[in-house]
Amino acid sequence: MPPSPTPDDRPAKRRWTRSGLRGVLLGAGEPAPPASSKTSRSQQKQLSGRLAGLSLPRQVWVLSLWPMLEQLLNFLVGTVDIAIAGRLEGETTRLAAMDAIAVGAYFTWLMTLLQAAVGVGASAIVARAIGASHRRLANAGVGQALLLGVSSGVFAGGAVLIAAPWIARGLGLEGDAAAMAVTYIRITALSIPMCGALFVGGAVLRAAGDTRSPFLAMLLVNVLNIAVSAYLAGVNYGTDADPRSFGMGLGVAGIAAGTAIAWTFGGFVILAFLLSGRSEIRLRRHRLRPHPHTMRRIIRIALPNLASQLGFWSINFVLLFYVSRLDEPGAFGAHMIAIRVESVAFLPGFAISVAASTLTGQYLGLGDPQRAKQATYLATAAAVAIMSFCSIFFFFTPEPLVALLSPDTPEHLALAPPLLRIAAPVMPMFAVCIIIGSAMQGAGDTKATAVINFSGLFTTRLVGAYLLAFTFGLGLNGIWIGMMADLGLRGLVFLLYYRTGRWAQREV
Repeated sequence: MPPSPTPDDRPAKRRWTRSGLRGVLLGAGEPAPPASSKTSRSQQKQLSGRLAGLSLPRQVWVLSLWPMLEQLLNFLVGTVDIAIAGRLEGETTRLAAMDAIAVGAYFTWLMTLLQAAVGVGASAIVARAIGASHRRLANAGVGQALLLGVSSGVFAGGAVLIAAPWIARGLGLEGDAAAMAVTYIRITALSIPMCGALFVGGAVLRAAGDTRSPFLAMLLVNVLNIAVSAYLAGVNYGTDADPRSFGMGLGVAGIAAGTAIAWTFGGFVILAFLLSGRSEIRLRRHRLRPHPHTMRRIIRIALPNLASQLGFWSINFVLLFYVSRLDEPGAFGAHMIAIRVESVAFLPGFAISVAASTLTGQYLGLGDPQRAKQATYLATAAAVAIMSFCSIFFFFTPEPLVALLSPDTPEHLALAPPLLRIAAPVMPMFAVCIIIGSAMQGAGDTKATAVINFSGLFTTRLVGAYLLAFTFGLGLNGIWIGMMADLGLRGLVFLLYYRTGRWAQREV
């Protein structure tokens, strides 16, 4: 039996019968009809907390602003690692370090997939509970999600830490590059358990409508990462002929240590926010005791998302294997640099997707699928506009953007700009893919999301990239054409499915 509610756990503002609350939270029965155009806003049911009384455009804006800044900070954590590696002393060292971090970044991503899936499952439950003013259920979801997130981090981090040498060899890295990749993976693996608190805690805070606290945590993570990584690694601010370094000179080990320290610190900051109760949710110690029913609900939603994300990671790992087989020196680094630059466009899309996911969950909890749909379409329009604007720079001025990350490596300056020109035309449909997919996850419709993602990844991306790269001899450019074709087609399929309205009938 779950523990008895504490005062802050009790439902706020409304009393619900058990059957009525169950119907709202599980999506049972017919959805509430859309509000009539003649119905005033005061007569409509309203969300609680920080979103109370705001119009839909303002709700989208409030929920997107801080995540947009947070996504920029997330971008900086990985980008700082690459930028520091690109400024180590010696061209040979720089090439090896950037190839090592490119591989290490993929496996850091793998280690956090379980936590990301837990965050999706917990967010769907917390958002609906907040929409239904059921504080007790929201707080139970927070505690169980953190328990799952940290424990999954211990498992994933330990497994990858042991497998690091086989990972480097399997991707064809040799000599210094292989040794650096093993070092980077093993050091960052030590911080993955606390990444569970950082990522899962941030996800449930955003689902509750508090997007500012996760941003503040990531701001502190970035300040620490930049300062510690640069100092420990040692940055060459001179030239290869006249090197002038700053810091301890630990190279890739220093970069990894700075990142691990920053992530760990960020996890503790998020825990402090949750313990303080400054949001509509609060972490209490008794909520950290295993509660099988709540765990099963989180896992039921999380598993399809995990399958989808594992498929996405696996396909991108195969693409990285494709890159390793190309006869193009510097291809690893160029591939990663192009992804980092491209993320300047899609990270705002992911930020806006927070609004789509949160509002979808909360309005479904409130029994208003019509406003959930309106919020998603508003978020989609905003993401398409921003990502289309960024694509102009990718197409017309890619060289200066690449030079910001690797100013002194000719291989990267030659290979990366064409990749950005390939990506530019697909950005609008990529925006649709991001927002609609996140809205469906906020509704708990993770199975359909997984099916759509798998279909595109295993056909267009995996097979198409191979044929274009090797059969037709397009090399790295062919891999990117296959990647972008997949994003465009999946965006179209997501939009067609969303218009059926099936997402609003899913149980959580």
